[in-house]
Amino acid sequence: MEISERSTTLTREDLKVAQGDTVSFRFTADEAGEVHLHGYDLTAPVSPEEPSILNFEASTAGAFAINFHVFGGDPLHSDARTVVSETPVSVAITAEPDADGGVDIRIDTEGFQFAPESVDQAHTPGAGHAHIYVDGVKLGRVFESEYRIDQLPAGEREIRVTLNTNDHSDLVFDGAKVEASTTVSVPDVGQGHGQSGTGSEGHVEHDHEHNGEREIVAEVHLGNLEVYP
Repeated sequence: MEISERSTTLTREDLKVAQGDTVSFRFTADEAGEVHLHGYDLTAPVSPEEPSILNFEASTAGAFAINFHVFGGDPLHSDARTVVSETPVSVAITAEPDADGGVDIRIDTEGFQFAPESVDQAHTPGAGHAHIYVDGVKLGRVFESEYRIDQLPAGEREIRVTLNTNDHSDLVFDGAKVEASTTVSVPDVGQGHGQSGTGSEGHVEHDHEHNGEREIVAEVHLGNLEVYP
């Protein structure tokens, strides 16, 4: 699993296993941190210099969140870059929870087009992608107007999207970041011991929390390990 810009390209199908399987994850990351598999309570430190391997038996069925705890001292993310749009641009979102604990999200923009083919390239006015957050945790990048979160912990959840340029700078118009948010009520669907979506009880951004001698400055949800009986 490659962790880049606090997200990963793995799909839901990549994270499905059968109960009793021996699972092996190899993690690489562009910044120092620790991967935490909730439910199984397994951790694996990882950094740009040192990949990590996590081996275990999938003994318990359910959906289990895989979160990345970002360590402090990260110059890449300490100061967010911004780009000011010279023309009007806006974003609005709607979010509909379903009976399975998932949420379907619609992102509508004006003066802005999604450009997945240009990600990581130079800024192009009126083009880029979105970043999506749940309770402050960045889930990843969005390259189209529809996005689905498969499972979230039950309760009130704030979903927020920001518009970003090809080089991941925050887009600003009229003195404010171009973003939108909404709150949804996620039903309790009995996810067992697993935590999904934002991780343990939805606690997401850490204000100078310490892990031993390492400071954790953020927690990012990477996906859910789904273990089937």
